[in-house]
Amino acid sequence: MSRKLVLKRLKASDLSFFDAYLTRNPKGKQKGFNLDRDIFEDRLFPSIEADIAATPGQRAPVALRLFGPGGAMPDPDPLMRKVLKQQKNWRLNGEVINSPAGNPGRYDSLAAGDLAVMEFFGGGMPNAANVLLLAAVDPKDATVHAAFTVAFPGSSMTLFTEDQLDAVLKGGDIPTDHPIHAWLGGELLEDVGNGDAAATEALFKRRRGRGMTLAELKKTKESAEEAGRLGEELLDYYLASAARPPEIASYEWTAYVNAVSPFDFLLTLADASLRHADAKSTTGPFSNPIYLSLAEIRHALSSGVSYDIYRLYNVKDGGAMLRVARDIAGHLAPVVASLQSLPAGVKVDSLSFGPEYFDFDSAVTNIEYVEET
Repeated sequence: MSRKLVLKRLKASDLSFFDAYLTRNPKGKQKGFNLDRDIFEDRLFPSIEADIAATPGQRAPVALRLFGPGGAMPDPDPLMRKVLKQQKNWRLNGEVINSPAGNPGRYDSLAAGDLAVMEFFGGGMPNAANVLLLAAVDPKDATVHAAFTVAFPGSSMTLFTEDQLDAVLKGGDIPTDHPIHAWLGGELLEDVGNGDAAATEALFKRRRGRGMTLAELKKTKESAEEAGRLGEELLDYYLASAARPPEIASYEWTAYVNAVSPFDFLLTLADASLRHADAKSTTGPFSNPIYLSLAEIRHALSSGVSYDIYRLYNVKDGGAMLRVARDIAGHLAPVVASLQSLPAGVKVDSLSFGPEYFDFDSAVTNIEYVEET
């Protein structure tokens, strides 16, 4: 769920992926990027060996979008390539990449020692990748290339974070119109996927007006939905475990059988009273916005059953952190009252709240998922 950012130093064998280089060096045979196993498999996709073995041809189709060199933007439609294992090495390869008709010399400046900033998408194995090519001899890339070379010397492939990317851009004299700026804003993507207007505006400004393609927006929305699903699964795991609070006698995962339920879990307490629990999940920190639909808000106010928010944050496949805000109806009543003054014909379907709006317990629970053996 977190971004998978990699800096790769291109070798001659990698450059044979491009027709421009292959024409000048016809002996090249590889026609693809090598992907270091210690980064690609061990750090990014640890289950890829088993997952890809179950696919036709034992390969993962990847939608590839190429930025650069020289600040060039990608074509609207991605190139379809594949990731597979050849002998002991992982490779992103497939059909040789030609320069587009509108920019026939686009890849001519690439040489051994140039850089590729890579971002992979997908769960058990990749299904899409963005690659930003940086050519040292291109005036538009020179400062970016130099900044990355200083920040990440040596390794063939280096895993790095968005914070490190931000530091590189702040430390170098990077042209404001260079597409590397579009790679910032990952912390906003989940909120954009949830329809947050402020996050969308911030991302638009951060990315110098480029925004995102329809395909990227679709992936972002899917990732936000995935975070919600994973959060519910982790809360179900927690409630079924011995770590469940003793006051909860039993529970039902209501949203599992009724996806439009205005709450996710029905809790039965030891005194036979009931509570409704809504899992609100984020892959980011506790401070990220909480989104409540108007249906959830109205239910919390009208059902007669106490309505609790179970805030799962730092959500990942192996676990999450959890804090609880209990009986939130009192906080929601003035919000609904304020909506009554909206003009006729205007309605609100959902609202975002800062977690500080609710009274969350100070206790933090660490949910660690452990597979049964």
